[in-house]
Amino acid sequence: MKKQFKPLTVDTVKNLAEKEFESIDPLIDHFLPGKGLYLLCGSAKVGKSWMALQIALCISTGMNLWNYDTKKKDVLYLCLEDGEKRLQDRLFSIANECPKELMYSTDAAPIGGGLEEQLEDALKDHPDIGLFIIDTLAAIRCEQNKADINTKNPYQGDYNTINPLHKFCEDHNVTILLIHHTRKMRSIDPFDDILGTNGLFGASDGAFIMRKESSDTDVKLHIRSRDMEERVLTIRFNSTLSHWELVKENTPIEDAFQADDDLRKALDYLKEHEAFHGTATEFCNLIKASKKPQSISGKLWNRKNELAKMGFRFAREHKRDGTYLSFEKIDQFPQKTHNTEEGGCYPFDLILCGNIIELNQHCGNKAVTSSQSSHIISYSERNLS
Repeated sequence: MKKQFKPLTVDTVKNLAEKEFESIDPLIDHFLPGKGLYLLCGSAKVGKSWMALQIALCISTGMNLWNYDTKKKDVLYLCLEDGEKRLQDRLFSIANECPKELMYSTDAAPIGGGLEEQLEDALKDHPDIGLFIIDTLAAIRCEQNKADINTKNPYQGDYNTINPLHKFCEDHNVTILLIHHTRKMRSIDPFDDILGTNGLFGASDGAFIMRKESSDTDVKLHIRSRDMEERVLTIRFNSTLSHWELVKENTPIEDAFQADDDLRKALDYLKEHEAFHGTATEFCNLIKASKKPQSISGKLWNRKNELAKMGFRFAREHKRDGTYLSFEKIDQFPQKTHNTEEGGCYPFDLILCGNIIELNQHCGNKAVTSSQSSHIISYSERNLS
């Protein structure tokens, strides 16, 4: 009997290069993508749950996380190791108000034992959920998962453990932040500290590693992802306000462009000339690109959101005689007339009167930090200069 099989779906890379995929905005710019499975790992009592709750509050309210813009979405926090009393205590410590967009549950089925169906059911009831936080991996591992780790292929056992969650993210365009522990013995590479085999990291889209380098109160937050540049942030827990504060970041906003020689040349050209309209070949010749026009066009298209944040509108059109690119300088912070009836997400309004910035303060909430207000003012100052 002839063996039945599903034939491969084969296409050319030429066709792939011409495809335009839907862009999914990150939940937190340059920090947490809007789709995928991500691990948040650290040693016991380092503050993983506090970090997760802070992320949940920022996304559910639309408030910035440090100086990173946030996309407002509903959040479901599976708090599986702490009861309602401890979660309530933490909320009272970190939040001035408790948003209805942040939901929680203190029990869940294991992976492969009903968890995926529970998450799907939650999405049906609350379609605006963009982030699921699961605290922790140990609480949702089924007995079969644990047995697989002790087989001859522990890597495959770990990979199979969380791969269903990765597939769930792909199928539903959501993000899952999965909290897990690190091992006691440290490695040179912080991502080798993840408890278990590399199968966990391999099945995920990225990871955040919280690591204390000494007895100091500062923590290094190592970030590695398939879709973002690798970064290291220095953070510190403010025990008075019960939240993590950003002390130092090792890369600027434009770091993704600076790391690629051709993207850096493209950005330098746009900063100098502010506009371009022509073919991809002409643009590549102008910037003396090292790669082919098709490659440069694709890289720029995948970074169009970052270009917009840096003040450039980018469009691309495929024609018979080639690919045409269009760049235009845009005003990132247009002046507005003040409307007292409209309240922003910050506890103040910036009113631009000629070259003078008037700061009009109104009722806000605790989630806005002084670093955010200085971030806004610095933007406005650059716009007026």
